[in-house]
Amino acid sequence: MAQECESFQLLMSGYLDGELTPEDRARLEQHLASCGGCRKEFDKMKRLVAAASELRLDEPPEEVWDTFMDGVYNRIERQTGWIFFIMGAAALALFGLYLFLFEPWAPALIKLLIAIPVVGLAVVFISVLRERLFAAKTDRYSKEVQR
Repeated sequence: MAQECESFQLLMSGYLDGELTPEDRARLEQHLASCGGCRKEFDKMKRLVAAASELRLDEPPEEVWDTFMDGVYNRIERQTGWIFFIMGAAALALFGLYLFLFEPWAPALIKLLIAIPVVGLAVVFISVLRERLFAAKTDRYSKEVQR
């Protein structure tokens, strides 16, 4: 019986949307007349559809759309700028790393003494960046604050 009710519950939304064939509609109505559980579920769905159809949203004023689109364009421009900046900085860093490692401008000891603080700074930067990204994901107030 439960499996039969489950198949009829799938038909209920089609019934409410007026998408059932006359045969399926008649089968569902006959089942609803004999099954109290499905009838109760169908009544809940009917009330939900009625409440949703009465829901009306006001159109925001034209100024809201203007500022919204300005915000979208600004975000796109900034993201594009950051992408180009990061790509350029990465290319320069790789080129500098290549020159640092393979050009014979200084002895290996001097290169090592220069590399140690740079590696330390990179580790600190990655640690702080990782912590900030984790905090941004879990901070439930960060999206509500206007900056």
